[in-house]
Amino acid sequence: MKHLRFVLAPKTAIIVLTTILFPFLQSVAQENVFAYNASRFVNEKPVAEAAKKSFSIKLAQLDKDSLLFKLSVENPANEKITLYIKDNYNNVLLRETLPATATFEARYNLQSLEDGQYTFEIRNGKNKLAEKAIGIKTQTIVNRNVSL
Repeated sequence: MKHLRFVLAPKTAIIVLTTILFPFLQSVAQENVFAYNASRFVNEKPVAEAAKKSFSIKLAQLDKDSLLFKLSVENPANEKITLYIKDNYNNVLLRETLPATATFEARYNLQSLEDGQYTFEIRNGKNKLAEKAIGIKTQTIVNRNVSL
C-alpha cells in the first residue's frame, strides 16, 4: 500500500499544479492577442467607411415593361470588387468579379427570375460597400364579360 501512495502522490501534485497554472498562462497569452486585435480593428474601420463614401452604385430599369437593368458602379479607388445578386433567402444567384476600373457599366436581364425581392450587393472582400434592392411582381388583369 505504501508503494501505491508514492506512485499516486507525484501524479496528483502534477495535476494540481497544472490546474492552477494553466488558466493563468492562458489568460496571459490571450491579453496580448486581444490587444493586437483591438488596435488592428480600430485601424480598419475608418478605411471601410472611407471606401463607402467615395463609392457609388446606380441601378436603373431600361424599359418600364421589361426586366432589363443597367448597373453603374463608380469605383474611384480602383479596388477589386465583387457583385452578388441574391434572392429573398440570401441565395447567391450571380457572383461576378468586376474589373478594377474607375467606372463599370453592365446590363443584367432578370426576365427568367420568379416574383420576389432581389438584391444587388457590392463587396470588397468581406466588407459590404453598397446594395440596391428591387422587387419583381407580376400583375395580371382578368376581364370577365357576361352576355345574355
